[in-house]
Amino acid sequence: MYFEPQGRTDLAKMVVMCVATFVPIAFLAFIDQNSVDPYLIPSFGATAVLVFAVPQAQFSRVKNVFFGHLFCAICGISVTIVFSYFGSLDVHMWIAAGMAVTLAIVAMYLTGTIHPPGGATALACVLSGYDSFVYLVRPVMLGIVLLIIVGYVADRVLKRFSES
Repeated sequence: MYFEPQGRTDLAKMVVMCVATFVPIAFLAFIDQNSVDPYLIPSFGATAVLVFAVPQAQFSRVKNVFFGHLFCAICGISVTIVFSYFGSLDVHMWIAAGMAVTLAIVAMYLTGTIHPPGGATALACVLSGYDSFVYLVRPVMLGIVLLIIVGYVADRVLKRFSES
């Protein structure tokens, strides 16, 4: 078995990919570390892989990234709110986690916005106890919009390199 890159290794592309990955993740982690509020969730790491390493993939499209996370966060937060309301989130976390991810997959499937890290977003909402739609804005949408913007900039930079 050999480990080889998935094509010709382009140093400029590698540098842009590394910088584009580092900047938003490190920025969100810095804010998260210096705040009592959450700003970073694990699914952002998987989204960064898709957006920066395989930007041409269907799962990396802006529509899929944005709405996949949005719908999944809504599912995760909604399930958390219901279970918290009845005071059973701690006892029935396993049911809530299963429901959130299942609903998230159904939502992405029905809307044509499948983005695999979205399932992790729904799960993170339950495991972190996000029981308010404030969490939809921060950390979820803030982080995703930042990743999308940096992805757009990285794509523009790479197009400049390929034109030269």
